[in-house]
Amino acid sequence: MGYNAKITSKGQITLPSEMRKALNLHAGDRIVFARGADGRYYVEAKTASLADLRGVVKGVKVKAGDIDRWIKEARGRRAP
Repeated sequence: MGYNAKITSKGQITLPSEMRKALNLHAGDRIVFARGADGRYYVEAKTASLADLRGVVKGVKVKAGDIDRWIKEARGRRAP
């Protein structure tokens, strides 16, 4: 099954709601357009990594347990 999307004059598209639901995407999430070995293009949800957060917050004291709690919260948002 395929889905149609229109490209705006700014090069933006809106992913159909069925695709957003299937990929568990929400406002602010990122996607990757990847080209497969067969030459076709695919849409993938980009999962965040701790490396993506490097340098985002400076001068903030992190309390014990904060990082574990943040990871659990992030995993909860990604659960299908």
